Amino acid sequence: MAKNYNGDGQTVTLPAPAGGVIAGLPVVIGSLVLVPLDNAAEGEDFVGVTGGEWGGIPCDDALALGARVAMLEGEMVAAGTASATAPIGVLTSDPAGTATVLIVQGMAATQAELDAGTGGA
Repeated sequence: MAKNYNGDGQTVTLPAPAGGVIAGLPVVIGSLVLVPLDNAAEGEDFVGVTGGEWGGIPCDDALALGARVAMLEGEMVAAGTASATAPIGVLTSDPAGTATVLIVQGMAATQAELDAGTGGA
């Protein structure tokens, strides 16, 4: 029997990146997209959810249902927007100041990979 099983991966505990994390606001750490369950300052451990559908997230109103999105300064923007994170998921509602997003792992390639067409889903 395997003795190295750590859990189902639905949540993970990691130290917060530079700038910390805000509960309910998606964050990208490397290639991992997480939605923190609590606020945490830089370096503090936080629990992040690795998937699911999340609502009430600030969103650029120019986007539409089904758009691939990334994060930029606390708001969802079109994937590939300059200075934004790698893609975090897909909108499952039309935005009206906020929107609902389905978090999708594997979309979060580095921007260099996206620019080269070699990373992400």
